[in-house]
Amino acid sequence: MWKAIAKLECIDKIIDTLNIESLGFKIGNNDISGRPMFSPKDMLKLFVYGYFNGIRSSRKLAKQAIINKEIIWLINGIQPKYRVIVDFRKDNVDAMTKVFNSFIDFCIELGLYGKELIAIDGTKIEASASKRKHYSKNKISKMKELTQKKINEYIHDLEKSDLVDETEDTKFEKEKIQQAIKILETKLNEYTEFEKMLEENEISEMNITDPDAKTVKFGAHQGTDVGYNIQAAVDSKNKLIAAFGVTNNSADQGELYNTAIITMEKFNVESIEALADKGYFEVADLKKCEENGITCYVSKPRYSNSTGDSIYFNDKFIYNPQDNNYICPEGQILVCKTKKKDVKERKYANHQACGNCTCKEKCTTSKAGRILTRKTDEDIADVVNKRTKKNKSKYSQRQEIVEHVFGTLKRSMNFDYLLLRGFKKVIGEVSIAFFSYNLKRVINILGVGNFLGYLADDNIMKAAEYRCFFCFIYEKIVAIKN
Repeated sequence: MWKAIAKLECIDKIIDTLNIESLGFKIGNNDISGRPMFSPKDMLKLFVYGYFNGIRSSRKLAKQAIINKEIIWLINGIQPKYRVIVDFRKDNVDAMTKVFNSFIDFCIELGLYGKELIAIDGTKIEASASKRKHYSKNKISKMKELTQKKINEYIHDLEKSDLVDETEDTKFEKEKIQQAIKILETKLNEYTEFEKMLEENEISEMNITDPDAKTVKFGAHQGTDVGYNIQAAVDSKNKLIAAFGVTNNSADQGELYNTAIITMEKFNVESIEALADKGYFEVADLKKCEENGITCYVSKPRYSNSTGDSIYFNDKFIYNPQDNNYICPEGQILVCKTKKKDVKERKYANHQACGNCTCKEKCTTSKAGRILTRKTDEDIADVVNKRTKKNKSKYSQRQEIVEHVFGTLKRSMNFDYLLLRGFKKVIGEVSIAFFSYNLKRVINILGVGNFLGYLADDNIMKAAEYRCFFCFIYEKIVAIKN
């Protein structure tokens, strides 16, 4: 009971220290609606308390503001309606992102970030989007086919009814069928318009409810759904979130550099080490990381062959950089067959050796024999792979650094679905969720007494406020220039 009250005080004090004006929170206007002008600090406290306790629904928060004594004390007895809570959430997404960033600055001043080693991973979050209103080229084609089939059936029914003597009942049935045909023809026109939109925008799918949401794979046994892929960088020292990104791509490939470079900028460092799983192993991305001071530790995926025999998987072929060739598991040499110099990838084969090999059927189904493809920058991939294998103890920390963060957010804080739509608003919603996680984590690390003591330290607070104020002024200058 005492711990719950103590954490309540921490939420109260940390939000009271925020400079609401510089963060850009919008203060409510009651000139037209007649609603009371609630303090943004009180509203923000309500949201953070909600995340701490897994309460995210605006209607549930509105109810808690009436019946929950902890919340009544925390938000000074205000009783916002659910619509006020909804509007506050969607109207202050930029300010919520600044709250997340300003708290990171505060934690940096406390030395809670190691700034040396981070783990990067992604998690899929269900979008606030209707699956029924999600269309792909394949789905539209099927829907058009089914709709046209139904129209043809109705037309056939009309033709049959014309052969029968008309009565009041048959006349009524004809009107119903004609009305149904009109509705189906309207739908058919809609599907045709959706098809044109996909072609014009050169996209494979679209959602009417949330245009930015896409189909993402949620896990091996969870199937696919409409959602977003949330990327997060977690610092190894205290398992605090340092940076994040939001994409609608199901795969993590290409996101390692983007997430790591944001973290480096936040930490103001020139180099950093990053751990990531094999889903991030992409040669072009690894190259950008290595060129920009990001030392990567990424497990290389195993690429199977056409026969499925693991003895002859691609990783079993050893590359010899001196002679630019591959040595196969049977000891034969695959030479480079590509003669051009300016190419993105090269082919390696030994058709004669494969033709005489007794293990050919285990290795490949191709009549010409085994052919390997090597990208121009594959040397960087080899360096990263060797580094990862050499530092297994460091790489094994990846799961314990980043996995539990998503587990806490989804299971304890109920953050497994989104309430807002569109990239900008989703980023704001993720920001307040990640801020709440970091705050909860810091209170557990420091203890309530120490945390409140740091909040009372003017030097620390001024340093954090200075960072926040500097970012605010910089954004204003950029806005004026644009």
